[in-house]
Amino acid sequence: DLFTFPLCQTNDVYFAHESLLAQIPSKNRQLRGSSTIPKIRHDKALDFRKSNEMLKWFRRILVGLAILLLMTAGLVIVGLRMMYRTPDWYHPQSLNAEQRLAAAQSATNKLAILQNGTAFARAEERAVRNGATRQSTAPGGITISFSDDELNALMSQWAVWKSVRAGYEKFLSEPYLVLQDGRLILAGKLPEIDTIASLHFEPTIDQDGRLNLKLARVLAGKLPLPQAAMSTYQKQAAQALSLRLPRWRQRASIDPTGLANSDAVSAVLGTLIMHAMNHESADPVVFMEVVSKGRVPVKLSRVEIGDHLLTLTVLPMTADERGELLRKIRETDIPKMK
Repeated sequence: DLFTFPLCQTNDVYFAHESLLAQIPSKNRQLRGSSTIPKIRHDKALDFRKSNEMLKWFRRILVGLAILLLMTAGLVIVGLRMMYRTPDWYHPQSLNAEQRLAAAQSATNKLAILQNGTAFARAEERAVRNGATRQSTAPGGITISFSDDELNALMSQWAVWKSVRAGYEKFLSEPYLVLQDGRLILAGKLPEIDTIASLHFEPTIDQDGRLNLKLARVLAGKLPLPQAAMSTYQKQAAQALSLRLPRWRQRASIDPTGLANSDAVSAVLGTLIMHAMNHESADPVVFMEVVSKGRVPVKLSRVEIGDHLLTLTVLPMTADERGELLRKIRETDIPKMK
């Protein structure tokens, strides 16, 4: 009783030819175990279309991932090239021995102006203590400018830097200072990764009269880095300074004439570095060399950086101010890395 009839195939979908179905008597349209001839469903076509769409999206995802990987690889290659390139301004050996000596002498001659002003202030202070009248011609602020060549040559000869240098020599070599675009750049080689690291500071005297060494930029070679990238080296420097600061602070002294020993100088400089790494301001104190006698603390009242030129205005410190400075050195808590 079961009629057989041809099936047509279109787009992988099978259906009964309507003309043939019309010729089948209604009474013979009964199938064994069913009430009507089953309708041919299109599930196979739908499944195929869905799988085809999924394949298209899968291909698009693969292409996107490939493009992303290529871009990442390109960025890594460019970043590595920038990281290991030497900045144009980094020339620690640009001066020969004779030029370095001349630059150091030029800086020393300029320092003599500050030294004379400091010595004058000290002499007047002693005279006032002995009952003399303070002279109205006493010098106030003294302004002077240094080139970066002079500062680099001068720093290489200052014995006081040897104690501070011990805190960073293990992870930094060939330090170099550059004055450029309103910034003071401290650079040096990082032996661990064999590249030039540089910290770009924008030093200013804030409204409270404190020295703010704002860290504006960090570079590895020519590659800009987030400041967090230097956290490992900052922690190493902070740890080295933290080990030495208690000894420096304990041994620090400033005598009645205003002369400070090397431990007092190292303690102030070390504390300044710790504050700078914490993005904090610090007392604007530097030390001036008094010929054949020692170093005297003075206050910075102005800091200005031009193209390869640093201009400073310093003020002599009174006996009370020096006493307060020594108290801070000995009693103030050592800054902690944040």
